[in-house]
Amino acid sequence: MPRFAVGPALIAVLGIGVLSVMDGLIKYVAANHATPQIALLRYVFGGIFALAAFRLAGTPWPSRKTLGPHMWRSVVVAGTALSFFYALSVLPLAVVLALSFTSPIFIALFAALILGERPNRTIFIALTLGFAGVLVVLWHELAEAGRADNVLGLGAALFSAVTYALSMVVLKSRATRDPLPTIVLLQNGFAMLLLAPLGIAQWTPPAMGELGVFIAIGLLGTTGHLCMAWAYKRADASRLGVLEYTSFIWAVGIGFIVFAEIPTLSTLGGAALIVGGALIASRQPPAVREPEIEVGP
Repeated sequence: MPRFAVGPALIAVLGIGVLSVMDGLIKYVAANHATPQIALLRYVFGGIFALAAFRLAGTPWPSRKTLGPHMWRSVVVAGTALSFFYALSVLPLAVVLALSFTSPIFIALFAALILGERPNRTIFIALTLGFAGVLVVLWHELAEAGRADNVLGLGAALFSAVTYALSMVVLKSRATRDPLPTIVLLQNGFAMLLLAPLGIAQWTPPAMGELGVFIAIGLLGTTGHLCMAWAYKRADASRLGVLEYTSFIWAVGIGFIVFAEIPTLSTLGGAALIVGGALIASRQPPAVREPEIEVGP
């Protein structure tokens, strides 16, 4: 693997792992609080940590011209949070993850349409391997979700995969122009403002222990997105998108360490396919032109 490809890949995997832990905490608090409130508090506390990182880095305040694209991206981010958090609240975590693994396919498509990237055959092989691994591991969970007939939850999970892919590709377009602390601060700030009306309307006071969980969710979310912004600034969106499959590896590790869950042979086989696809995707990134694009009207 070329040296210049290793750094972004490792940081992206780290960011995905941090966000995977955040997803587990969101699943935990979803039993007692409405989805809009969870999403709001995630960005309230995430915004606090993002502002701290922004100030510590000594980043200059963004210009008015910079605000527009980030505002439109935050609409997509808020939609992703609401749909994904809702899916977590009504479906098993494994099923939501399985459906979210379609996002690399959409990332590759959006990267071609928006950024002018041209994924080669290697990318499609990696996508196929990763998705095959997901099916090997999660076949029974997907079948059970279908019998539950929770159309709204399944639709929300798929919708979040599409909007997440779009937000990552737009992130790639901005990461070459704006400082990383600016990107993460504006993402949290605008998403918080957009979600505030819905979150306040469905507010239930969190217990002291839950407040600590929400603070941790905000910290993990900000840290994860700083990692992702750093990685997307330095590598192809279509290649990094395939690394989203590694979130299942993180889930297996967390389950083993925290809950003493022993992975089955099918889990290990699927994980091998996922890792193989991720490694293939990290090799020999092609040169990518960086078009000047804006998001929104």
